[in-house]
Amino acid sequence: MTRPASEIGVLQLVDNLDIGGAQEVAVTLAKNLVRTGHRPVVGTFRDGPLRSDIEEAGIPVVFLPRRRHTVLALPLFVRDMLRIRRALAATIDRYGVDVIQTHLLRSLDFLTTTLKGPDGLPLVYWTFHNSDFMLRREHLPRHVWLLRPKQIAYRLLYRLTSRRVNGLIAVSDDVRSSILDRIGPLDDKIVVIPNGIDADRFGGSVDRDEVRAELGLDRNAVIMVMVATFKEQKGHAYLIEAAGEVLPLHPEARILLIGDGGLRSEMERRVSAAQFADAVWFLGNRRDVARILAASDFFVLPSLWEGLPIALLEAMASGLPCIATTVSGTKQVIVPDVTGLLVSPGDTVELRDAMLAMLADPERARRMGGNGRRRVASEFSARKQTAELIARFTMDFDAIR
Repeated sequence: MTRPASEIGVLQLVDNLDIGGAQEVAVTLAKNLVRTGHRPVVGTFRDGPLRSDIEEAGIPVVFLPRRRHTVLALPLFVRDMLRIRRALAATIDRYGVDVIQTHLLRSLDFLTTTLKGPDGLPLVYWTFHNSDFMLRREHLPRHVWLLRPKQIAYRLLYRLTSRRVNGLIAVSDDVRSSILDRIGPLDDKIVVIPNGIDADRFGGSVDRDEVRAELGLDRNAVIMVMVATFKEQKGHAYLIEAAGEVLPLHPEARILLIGDGGLRSEMERRVSAAQFADAVWFLGNRRDVARILAASDFFVLPSLWEGLPIALLEAMASGLPCIATTVSGTKQVIVPDVTGLLVSPGDTVELRDAMLAMLADPERARRMGGNGRRRVASEFSARKQTAELIARFTMDFDAIR
């Protein structure tokens, strides 16, 4: 007999607790599940700074054994998988898990389908946070020759194991299209539930001068901010190139780059070799992003591809006009010339022109920022996202009763 769906035990399963979009989504969902009377638990394979946020909300965190071997060492790989499966099964029993929702697990997505019992529990949902969700070269730096065979294997495994999955959650319409294109006809299983944020955490009253003084910035500086992991996807290189033409015309402007990652050192080298090194600040990972956004003037995100970027929603909720690229999710959030400006990915000329347009018309920028804040509050709230997920879970519970 299936357990009642009125109080659902939900395991949010994420690779690590580092600062990142998918991780923030998992944590925000867990917090909102508590608020709506459900029983979340967060499972992860690696600790990180988000752990304190989860535990402060009274949500259990379970650390699972990490995979140590690749499929090239097949017997050891199988042993790793069996060990992880046992740990997951123990977590399900201990916390009364009715639903597993995964975030960016790739091969471990397939493992979760083996945990379903004869009663159809736990329900399993894979969340796709990115339109380019298949294996990429950056995922196999030491075994590039394996990329194509593994991509084929992944596609086949997704097609086979999706029969046992209750739902594939796409965070935007374009991500849904990408799933259909790369995995196959799964229309009946794919549901689009856009990412949401706790908008109340952003856009609050702060002393802008105080925040700027803490950072060492002039109170009259015009601050452009970008929040993103330093990786190819996020397009830092294009922002830095465009800045080379914007900053000489606007000596009052400063660019704040918040985040960390593999490409940070390379971007720092590019900036230090330029004539505007003192105008681009690398702030690393921060726990006070909301305060920095509130003290900034506009937001830039020149991504090459996306799912539905949390950083963009947070910036809009902070009342910042935004410049972003016409990629998956982003173009679903930004209304051109109403809440921000859209440019082509990888086009530094368009990016430069958009930055200059923002700097040239502060009043127009303020109007776009206000429109963006209202749009996020009405269309991209964590409450709405959680409600849509619970509705889907409940529907699937009813289907197996």
